[in-house]
Amino acid sequence: MSFDTDKRLFGEARLNHEQFPHLPTGPVSTVPYTSEDYLARERDAIFKRMWLLAGRTEKIPKKGDFFVKVIEVLNTSIIVVRGQDDRVRAFYNVCRHRGTNIATGSGNCKFFTCNFHGWVYDTAGRNRHIADESQFFDLDKSKLNLHEVNCDIWNGFIFVNFDEDPRETLLEQLAELAPQLNDFPFEEMQVAGHWGATLTANWKLFLDAFQEGYHVATVHSGTINEYYTGERNPYCRPSSVRLYDRNRGLTIPFNPKFQIHASEAFAIKTGVSLSQGEEGLKKEVPGINPEGDEYYSFDINAIFPNWLLDTSIGFFFIHEFWPIDATTTRWEATMYFPPPVNAGALISQNQSIALLRDAFREDIATSEGSQAGLMSGSLKEINFADSEITCRHLYEAVDQMVNGNWHGTRVSS
Repeated sequence: MSFDTDKRLFGEARLNHEQFPHLPTGPVSTVPYTSEDYLARERDAIFKRMWLLAGRTEKIPKKGDFFVKVIEVLNTSIIVVRGQDDRVRAFYNVCRHRGTNIATGSGNCKFFTCNFHGWVYDTAGRNRHIADESQFFDLDKSKLNLHEVNCDIWNGFIFVNFDEDPRETLLEQLAELAPQLNDFPFEEMQVAGHWGATLTANWKLFLDAFQEGYHVATVHSGTINEYYTGERNPYCRPSSVRLYDRNRGLTIPFNPKFQIHASEAFAIKTGVSLSQGEEGLKKEVPGINPEGDEYYSFDINAIFPNWLLDTSIGFFFIHEFWPIDATTTRWEATMYFPPPVNAGALISQNQSIALLRDAFREDIATSEGSQAGLMSGSLKEINFADSEITCRHLYEAVDQMVNGNWHGTRVSS
């Protein structure tokens, strides 16, 4: 599908709704952003039953490497470990004796030993030793292995599913985004920056702050605003939107008239930064810029339920939004760049990392303020603009699943 891009970015027509007319346009209730009962329904319908991002395989490159992932919304933690057979598995971080956690943090080992009573498990989850075993009655050690969690991998991303019999495969859940991003060079990049916070905001409300550009001109007026706004696109509208059953994607263009400061020009002259410029566009990267935007900057790929995978010419980054309760979220963001080839490239990367750090702080402050306003009870409904159609799409997808409509209403064109 082709678009008049300038009309989409500056005109008065509501082109996103024209493209996806099945989505409603009226106000939505604020209840899903404030209600503990609603979160309990999300827990049962979504988080207990869908594939959830646990991490990336580069965190456990060697046999015996492991890390612990805490998932507050499910009141649990898991161990993700690369076994001696090189297979990646996930287990409840629960000793089969009396429930004690058997691992913390990350590391490398051949065995996990419970610090309470000394029960021992290998990296395949098998129970290898029970201290003073003769004192138990009719004990069958083979039935006391660590409780395994469904685990699968796509492009180095490790997923887990707590449903004993998942309703769909990982690839079915990734749906349209998997083939689009299959050949993106994730393996060529490494962690360059990592941020996190626990904030007073609903997980969906905070996720929304990262999947629309309407706020950029105001919230980020002192950081990244001019990269993406300007006379061609004053409100940072996406140049294209892709809505699927539950997943979604959008493309953010850069401001072609943005003039970088001299210090930034020095920082990025030998590397790729958030402001690409035309030189950056000469490199073809599979999976990005699906609509061929001339002024392409980056794509936001929203993978249901709770994470964003943003891809671009010279980087990708991940946002994870984990509910703790209805109004508290644990957020993690990780930035990936190719290994710097020289000092100039390292300076360029660090310039982008510092810029994003400051922008993220602005998002946190604004989102906590929004949540406080919702909790006052004075606002009963939210009105989404056409340029916020991705926020509406998430709202509808969650609400359909919470209300028992598993497949939802397909809204792709």
